Amino acid sequence: MRNWTIYEQNQLRKWGKIETDLSKYGEMPVEYITGHVDFDGLDILVNKNVLIPRVESVLILSVAEELLADKNKIVFAEIGTGSGAIGIALSKRLKEKGKRIKGILTDVSEPAVEMARNNYQKLLPDDKNLEIYQSDLMESIPTEIKFDLILANLPYIPSSRVPRLPESVVDFEPHLALDGGVDGLTLIKKLLIQAMGWLTDDGALILEIDYSHDICDFVDVAGYQFEITQDEFGQNRFLIVRRRKRV
Repeated sequence: MRNWTIYEQNQLRKWGKIETDLSKYGEMPVEYITGHVDFDGLDILVNKNVLIPRVESVLILSVAEELLADKNKIVFAEIGTGSGAIGIALSKRLKEKGKRIKGILTDVSEPAVEMARNNYQKLLPDDKNLEIYQSDLMESIPTEIKFDLILANLPYIPSSRVPRLPESVVDFEPHLALDGGVDGLTLIKKLLIQAMGWLTDDGALILEIDYSHDICDFVDVAGYQFEITQDEFGQNRFLIVRRRKRV
């Protein structure tokens, strides 16, 4: 018998699910049961085709705002957008600061792209500043576009750890969005290699990483300077990447 937390009970009640037969859901995350999750104050629609946005990932928005503080006209991309939560929330924050923006959100999964578009239309119905489409990382983005910022929350969990994740994660969330390969860096390093062609001279990338990753894991990727930012619990959380300055 599942013991529902106060948070879960409140969510079920909020979205009219509290009276349903909950036993059929097993350990399914409450966000998939209701189809909703709060992210940075936004009501994000989710389903089994997209990873549930975590509260820890909200920090990437503050890191991005800090990097973009001196820019008034901004072109950014979010790669592996999933539900679109990060890209949409960042767009909203930047617009509220009076920034002029253009954003491109991509995902390799067409169902994820559809979900991101649904969230964009629901949350920013009059906005015309974001494009959302299917792409294997950056392959479908026109090469003439140069980005001030590229964000990505790609799969970063080493394959050996995936089976040991909580049942609510491993049995319900898409493995495509979890499994980062042997060292958790397969797609992250692929993106770093790709991104060099799309980044402005003073542009940056922010990549969410596993707590086990460190600067030394990226010594084989040429042309960049790396910095790691920790979360509120002192765990490695984000990799900040800039072009290596020419001497």
